[in-house]
Amino acid sequence: MTYPKRLIEVDLPIRRISDHARREKSIRHGHISTLHIWWARRPLASCRAVICAALWPDPADECCPEAFRQVARVWMRKWSTEYLGKVSPQSYTRFIAIQKNPAKLDDNLELRGALLDFIADFANWDNSTVKAYLDTRSLSDFPGVNLLG
Repeated sequence: MTYPKRLIEVDLPIRRISDHARREKSIRHGHISTLHIWWARRPLASCRAVICAALWPDPADECCPEAFRQVARVWMRKWSTEYLGKVSPQSYTRFIAIQKNPAKLDDNLELRGALLDFIADFANWDNSTVKAYLDTRSLSDFPGVNLLG
């Protein structure tokens, strides 16, 4: 049985995730990680991003389940219309283009890019409790989506 590659195996917006992790690590007040300071504190921003990228298949991989692609397209179209105000300036251009032409997501490489932009935005500590992000991150939980093929 052949399994689809995961997004983390193909690409990861490391610079953007690192920026969020660096900012999160420097927060000293009101952040869960300041409950106990230890020598190897790991920013949750990078953890959120890596978990999503490791769980979600790469939509451009030929073994990616079509059900995942369909659900991902629905969610990314939703982000381009209903949640556009929540995306970062780096992701804004892509989601505006999707809003103007939703058929862009029929290209699996464009869908991959939208998912990676979502992951980079979700890495932001400020978005860690935003319901729209929390609902979308569970793309693999939708009925009919079998990530193992």
